[in-house]
Amino acid sequence: MSTSRILVTGGASGIGAAIARHWSNLGHDVTITDVNDFDGKTLATELGCAYFRLDVRDETEWRRFAVANDAFDVVFLNAGVATGDLVFGAPDTSPFSSFDLAAYRRTLGVNVDGVVFGIAHLAPAMVARGSGDILVTASMASIYPIPADPIYGLSKHAVSGFVKSLAPALHERGVCLSAICPFFVDTPLVPKEQQAQIRETGFEVLTVDRVVEAAQLAIAEPTPGAHWVVFPGQPTTRLPEPTLG
Repeated sequence: MSTSRILVTGGASGIGAAIARHWSNLGHDVTITDVNDFDGKTLATELGCAYFRLDVRDETEWRRFAVANDAFDVVFLNAGVATGDLVFGAPDTSPFSSFDLAAYRRTLGVNVDGVVFGIAHLAPAMVARGSGDILVTASMASIYPIPADPIYGLSKHAVSGFVKSLAPALHERGVCLSAICPFFVDTPLVPKEQQAQIRETGFEVLTVDRVVEAAQLAIAEPTPGAHWVVFPGQPTTRLPEPTLG
């Protein structure tokens, strides 16, 4: 990939920060967005890249951001949250006994609206140019159940379906839309206690470097609608798509 303009949402920490650092170190023109101003600005200063505060749930903020920025070559829609503190462990029955509407709205807002609004406001410039890559952080939770956080599972299944359904139309216009689907990753989204529980089941927790490698592969081998699966102890693979007819 030649020198490119790259956007990373949720770039202040975790997967986003690792992706931003990787592509910046390769000499690309990286822009980071987040709502965590302190960590976002600190990382941007370290890398010498641009930082914008952007609440991905807010369509108006997306509109302003798109107006203020030229077309990106690569858009990495990575911002994501879980419903609560538990993403692994006992099934969460709270949606049926004490439904938390605020947590539901926040999760769907960041994980789903953040992808839909991002594509709605950034894809037109890429389409007008006739080129570009949009990569979305889905999750293994977009493929398998996640009983500890069913609302998180809902959001990632929605993102997966959106990517698969929209990718053909964007591909016809020169833009590749695809997703990466990592297993549990060593980031703040998965608390250390839960990481220990995961390891007790016999699985390892992914390093962010594995996810960076998957993102690099997705851009190097652009495949519309592809879901790149990142699982411990196995090479990154592209999920086979079902055929119709």
